[in-house]
Amino acid sequence: MKTLYISYFGAMKPLVQTQVIPYLKHLVHAGIGATLMTFEEALDDPKEEERQRARIRSDLAQAGIAWHPLRYHKRPSLPATMYDVCVGTAVATYLVRRDDIDVVHARNHIAGLMGLAVKRLLGTKLLFDQRGVLAEEYVDAGHWREGGIPYRLVKSVERELFEKSDAIVMLTERIRSILIEKNASLASREVHIEVIPCCADLTHFAVADRAATRTRLGLEDKKVLVYAGSTGSWYMLEEMADFAATAAARYPHFHFLVLSQSPHAEIATTLTNRGLVPTQFTIVRVDPRDMPNYLAAADMALSFIRPTFSKISSSPTKIGEYLAAGLPLVTNAGIGDIDGLVRDENVGVLLDTFSPTAYTRALDELDALVAEGGPLPARCRRVAEAHFSLHSVGGPRYERVYDYLRSENQRK
Repeated sequence: MKTLYISYFGAMKPLVQTQVIPYLKHLVHAGIGATLMTFEEALDDPKEEERQRARIRSDLAQAGIAWHPLRYHKRPSLPATMYDVCVGTAVATYLVRRDDIDVVHARNHIAGLMGLAVKRLLGTKLLFDQRGVLAEEYVDAGHWREGGIPYRLVKSVERELFEKSDAIVMLTERIRSILIEKNASLASREVHIEVIPCCADLTHFAVADRAATRTRLGLEDKKVLVYAGSTGSWYMLEEMADFAATAAARYPHFHFLVLSQSPHAEIATTLTNRGLVPTQFTIVRVDPRDMPNYLAAADMALSFIRPTFSKISSSPTKIGEYLAAGLPLVTNAGIGDIDGLVRDENVGVLLDTFSPTAYTRALDELDALVAEGGPLPARCRRVAEAHFSLHSVGGPRYERVYDYLRSENQRK
């Protein structure tokens, strides 16, 4: 079996480096031929872009993955996206015909639109990797109006994908239940739906060097709170800064380690406005390959995400990575399947509100959890293996989807 994986994100993005390429490598190892088609943003430095492309191309070639990067167009928004869809559909159709590809694996709705077109033209199997409720995300972010033209267009594409896809991947059990209840096409026909959270290659975390990273960053005697990921939009920088300030008042040798690609000046300004001094925080841009070492330098991990309806479908990559590093979580309720995980597995604290009282209570609970002693980091790692391992959870579940598609081909 051969698959064409279409991602409307570029291979230079950390998301694709951690949530697309590792899964494709796993599928190749399982005997599935893989071709990756991405849409790449132009970098300001053409030489750096060429250097990154060469590195990615070499890495993918060594793994046996063919790569076809296309140019991403941003503005004007709707016409640029439709142009990309037309170009992507043409290239995907050519690749499927040329290489006798069996499955189009479409990551999210824009890629799904291309996959629908290829399925209509060639009868190829379509795997819709949903990744989230796109229309609701834009409404929750304030970019679209519910019922507006962009919203209705995306919902129309989503309904078509639910009706025509041969298999569907969703990120959380909660959104699976809601969508099956709300969509007759999912409830009334036989379609394979697999829940696959955002997983990580946990083997990298087993060899992380905590002592060396803490020494290099000057954190040997510090109580380190870490946050990894973007800031702004869904990611509640101001509330996380307030929590960090509460922690700084509690722990004499507190340090906030922020691992982010977002603008560092904006993060630093927010932290200082909350009363932290520059010696109490470090902001650094980290290559995804270096993330295990940086996380290993911490003592506890933070994740505040705006709890809107669309986030019921969210599976933050950082959660699995935090747990793999043996870090207890400080996170808020209402995000994907995390509430049950934290409560059932006892690997952190869950906040229902964002307030000084809630932050103090969370730190009390966290201190009590840490005071239990040795089992906590090991428990966190066991939970990561059980729920977020690429090799024992994510990869095998994708294999299960492809086994289903293969059996469907054989029946026909």
